Amino acid sequence: MLHNGNIRKDQMLGKAYGIGVGPGDPKLLTVKALEILAQLKIVFYPSFGKNSIALDIARSHINPDAKLIEMDIPLFPYKAKVAAYQNFANQIKEYLDNQVDVGVLCEGDPLFFGSFITIRDLLMKSHQVNVVSGISSIMSAFVHVDDFMGQGDDTISIITAGIAERLIKDKISTSNTTIVIKVAKHLKKIKTIAANLGLLETSVYISQIDQAHQYSDRLDMISDEVIEYFSIIIIKNPRFNP
Repeated sequence: MLHNGNIRKDQMLGKAYGIGVGPGDPKLLTVKALEILAQLKIVFYPSFGKNSIALDIARSHINPDAKLIEMDIPLFPYKAKVAAYQNFANQIKEYLDNQVDVGVLCEGDPLFFGSFITIRDLLMKSHQVNVVSGISSIMSAFVHVDDFMGQGDDTISIITAGIAERLIKDKISTSNTTIVIKVAKHLKKIKTIAANLGLLETSVYISQIDQAHQYSDRLDMISDEVIEYFSIIIIKNPRFNP
């Protein structure tokens, strides 16, 4: 729960809830998320120009009387993306100012690269914002690849595929486990780096985690042409000994 000094205690305002709904399986929603979804009358959900995975996950647990409001956020250009977030934040504020609580769905965990982060930042100076944690895709992935993220004093790195190659190499070389997110068009680059480090055979690709079309295989078995935004690469470095 976030409180800001600009919020007067005697103000009767609605509360905003950023609700993490997990990576794909509706059964992975937390009890807390279920309790809140059952009560809310206004629920915003992100779509980014396509079907909303977050809504698909949470739909069966949402109050049947709730009004569902789509947040169609363009990924590009940047100015249009910012303007869209501001527009939906303003809509949320109208409900809050009228003492109506609002839920905002977010796939995975709201504060781990979540779409709710921008909404949170636009609301928290004037309104109370509550974040309901969710299971992120990387936390769920290791169950499906029959491996563990880390143990003992293992070093773990989480990086985005779009950063500079030298940084990627450095993280992989100095970690027991490296998790690469936002793979999509960078798949070939990550495969090449893993191959050059001699770690291709200890790397796994997994996409659409906990969704109907989940797929995983050893990284060297994945075609360079695969482009799936909702995918990660897990690189184990057995040679690293901190």
